[in-house]
Amino acid sequence: MCKFLTLLLAVATLAFGPYTALAQGQLPGGATAASFAIIRNGEQIGTSTVRVQHSGGETTVETATDIRVTIAYITVYRFAKRQTERWVGGRLAGLSAVTDDNGKMSRVTATRYADRLSVNVDGRIADVEAVSPANLWDTSVLRLTRALNTTDGTVIPVSVTDRGMEQIVARGRSVAAHRYSIKTTDVQDVWYDRQQRLLKVELRGSDGSTIVHELS
Repeated sequence: MCKFLTLLLAVATLAFGPYTALAQGQLPGGATAASFAIIRNGEQIGTSTVRVQHSGGETTVETATDIRVTIAYITVYRFAKRQTERWVGGRLAGLSAVTDDNGKMSRVTATRYADRLSVNVDGRIADVEAVSPANLWDTSVLRLTRALNTTDGTVIPVSVTDRGMEQIVARGRSVAAHRYSIKTTDVQDVWYDRQQRLLKVELRGSDGSTIVHELS
């Protein structure tokens, strides 16, 4: 489950191309915020939110994810992630991410210089290529070949398979959506509407459970 969340928010956030609608300070449709319900086997276990603010030529993107899995009213798993990205001139200038995976903490910061990123992971500094997190709610992720994993600071490969158009239910309505399979450290299916809004993400957990993010 935590691998899936890492990919979705890297705090993709899960990454952008060199210039996207998000880098201009907007989510698809001109929105400045989006919220998703996180569902496991039909039961909501958490939420994920994206907020965008811009001032002059600088854009700030904040993502937050919170998950709590309970059995018989006892919490058996918790996950929380907070990530902030700073964009200048349509390019990622800096990033910070804090992940609490059931008590295991991870802190990652990244600062761009020229075409490289200086990445600090819990005090360990590395120099990597200037890639972005793979933000699934931004369709420019479909053009990526590599992305930054904001939980461990590594650069991971990205591959995309176009599955074509389908009818799905979103917000209680049947809508036409374009489906893609995106492979990073795991494979997840994503659906976007004609306005390029992310409607749904689906993944099979290692325990066989179905994990879904739905636009709320």
